[in-house]
Amino acid sequence: MSSYWQRAYDRAVDRSDDIIPVIDTERHRYPFSIVWTPIHPITWFLPFVGHMGICDSRGICLDFTGAIGVDDLAFGSPTRYLILNPKKAFRPIGGGTSSGLSTEVERNGRAVGDDHDDHSSVEGESDDSGTADLDESDHWDRAVIKASKMFEHRMHLMICGSDCHSHCAVALNLMEYGGCSCWNKVVLAAWVFFCGRHTSWRGFV
Repeated sequence: MSSYWQRAYDRAVDRSDDIIPVIDTERHRYPFSIVWTPIHPITWFLPFVGHMGICDSRGICLDFTGAIGVDDLAFGSPTRYLILNPKKAFRPIGGGTSSGLSTEVERNGRAVGDDHDDHSSVEGESDDSGTADLDESDHWDRAVIKASKMFEHRMHLMICGSDCHSHCAVALNLMEYGGCSCWNKVVLAAWVFFCGRHTSWRGFV
């Protein structure tokens, strides 16, 4: 039996089937991205502290707050986002689609898109604004969903335990983003803080 967030995710996928997956700040759609929003008043004094979520290939956001949220980022809409490149993730072994929520994410040891020319201003952003072929999208989605399944029953503990940053880091570790499986909350917090784009001038403020 699927959990509440899996049913919510399936509904979000159904609503997104006819929509081209591109960055859309009005609709809060950020395919292949990590999104961030401040936690006031803490962020006023510690500007690198905030809440983080990771988006699938359609731009559907999943985040962890002790429960998995779907397209409902806790503490408010994204104010900053970091576009990643699905070509820097490894392909899984075997077929299947991202709707197979019980499928384990594996790799075959071969990088996707090693010959990809990256000319973007944001680290890891692809030239086609986050688009990818079906295999890359499927692998990305598998990792994001698998990480969410791993966290759905965990207790939320900031700093020394599982939190929203840990959830995103595990997703990147599952897909071995950039050939690395040692992503962690500190690295992601710094990466988004220094390299993330603001969604608008209001997001900057």
